[in-house]
Amino acid sequence: MRKLRLVSLLLAAFGLTTPVHATETVRLAYAVQVHQANMMIIQDYAKKYGVNLEIVPMRRYADLQLALMTNQVDVAVVGYINLGLMKENNFEDYRAIAGVFNGGQSLTLAKDVKAKTWKDLEGMTLGTAPNSYAELLFKTSARLGGADISKIKTVSFAAGGPPMLSALKNHQIDGFVSWEPNNADAALSGDGYYSSLDIGDNPTKHVNGVLTANLNFLKKHRAAVLGVVKALVDATNDLNKNEAKYVEVAVRGTGSSPAIVKEAIPHGSLDYKLHYKEAKALLQLIAQAKMTKTDTSGSVDTQFDYSLLSEATGLPKNQLGGQ
Repeated sequence: MRKLRLVSLLLAAFGLTTPVHATETVRLAYAVQVHQANMMIIQDYAKKYGVNLEIVPMRRYADLQLALMTNQVDVAVVGYINLGLMKENNFEDYRAIAGVFNGGQSLTLAKDVKAKTWKDLEGMTLGTAPNSYAELLFKTSARLGGADISKIKTVSFAAGGPPMLSALKNHQIDGFVSWEPNNADAALSGDGYYSSLDIGDNPTKHVNGVLTANLNFLKKHRAAVLGVVKALVDATNDLNKNEAKYVEVAVRGTGSSPAIVKEAIPHGSLDYKLHYKEAKALLQLIAQAKMTKTDTSGSVDTQFDYSLLSEATGLPKNQLGGQ
């Protein structure tokens, strides 16, 4: 035992390993939504790697970005879109270390409204959350599909929910672009349906959530952060193989009904890959949309760190979404 302890101490002294103790604590924040079910149970898997997670559920990416920037948390799930917004705020003291999920946002049309092509939406009135990621994807895909965006009227529903669903039911709007569970709510009520027009049908491929770590914390506690990434991989693989468990976890974590969760799940995917090319495309899009003053796509090169995800999975970065 003494020899083993001596070897461990020597390895640590030369920086070859950083032991993780059971008391190592990491503050982690995520957004409460169906397609972050892997984050709702990550704490259970993290214990296996000697990491105690203090979970902080939040509602919006803006809140998660602020929490990361102000050191309220050590690790946070933000949107790929937030990488550009943080660059605009001159904040680069973080690294993107794994993906979390894709999709989870869709175009829903009223039950009696038909549109087979993007151009068919011209003349319609759609509800959107202004300057949201969902709206950005919608406008990009609609343009690429040949629609004249100026001929599609949008009505603001910043938070979605009952007001937007009521407007759909009462034919005040022809449809809406939003995130789950709004789309599933409309589908199950019979007031709307998922359009076959995919708002993620553009170079972003609908990448959405990404795991980020405070850079100073990562440098000092790399082994603990690696444990978080390993736990994310385990939780993601487990839920992707077990839909019943996925539903149970998402119901418990969101408070939505099993029917809503089952309806929503196929419209997104749990995915720990860190998508380089798609992230670049997204940050270029938000610059074109004037959501950022400059093209921040260079952040992908400086802020993406594949080393932990590669170590956690045993795969090279070109099999993990990298180039």
